[in-house]
Amino acid sequence: MAALLGVLILPGCSQGILEGIGTKTAAPIAEDDIEVAEAAENGTGQDSEGQIDTGGWLKAESPVQLPILMYHSISEGNGLRENGYYTLSPEEAFLVLTENRMPSEKCVWITFDDGYTDNYTEAFPILKEHNMKATVFMIGKSIDKGHHLTENQMLEMSRDGISIESHTISHLELNRMTAEQQEAEMVQSKVLFDHILDQNTTVLSYPVGRYNEESLRLSEEAGYKMAVTTEPGGASSDQGMHALHRVRISPGLSINGFASLIENASKH
Repeated sequence: MAALLGVLILPGCSQGILEGIGTKTAAPIAEDDIEVAEAAENGTGQDSEGQIDTGGWLKAESPVQLPILMYHSISEGNGLRENGYYTLSPEEAFLVLTENRMPSEKCVWITFDDGYTDNYTEAFPILKEHNMKATVFMIGKSIDKGHHLTENQMLEMSRDGISIESHTISHLELNRMTAEQQEAEMVQSKVLFDHILDQNTTVLSYPVGRYNEESLRLSEEAGYKMAVTTEPGGASSDQGMHALHRVRISPGLSINGFASLIENASKH
């Protein structure tokens, strides 16, 4: 079976910065304006919190350590479905980590950083065919730009089980920024994705994994329930819900290596 997932890292992301678009008055950090697209009339993304049936979920005997798989671009891949893994939505991942319960003994949360076009052309068809969920962390300024997702692609993916979440507006290293600048990056991107996708954007991915203590505080204050890093290993609640670790999936990883990587990142 054609399976997900391996990584082909493409050249670095656009480094431009956008001016404020939301109602919060975080200091603008550049000159460019951004025109926020109108949300689809019928609504494409929705916060499914409160709608998840956890009646059949398993109670873990020890604290859950959840593998959050980190991809960028897709070339050829590694198997998940044939090994019986349940793929989580952000809402489900939040419940797994905060309630120590799981829909399956074998759970993973698939994430993609940067929102490259092949997330739509290569990964999305496979995910959709096998009814698998995933999350794309999209850079606000990169929407409709070369080698990145378009607004229409994001809307289509959102309708079919792929969550679009925040990778900030301009993908700058947050730990090099003032608190005001960090706040602007986080707040403006949340407002943007909330509006385009008619959703409550609840997860942030720190660009290139760079963050500091202010980032942890500001991401929570901006309204994100979780934030992910590039620190290696399985995610657990004791890391803090705004500093969750991930498992980087490298190019050329064998099926056995892939399975071993996930198993080592899990602890139930």
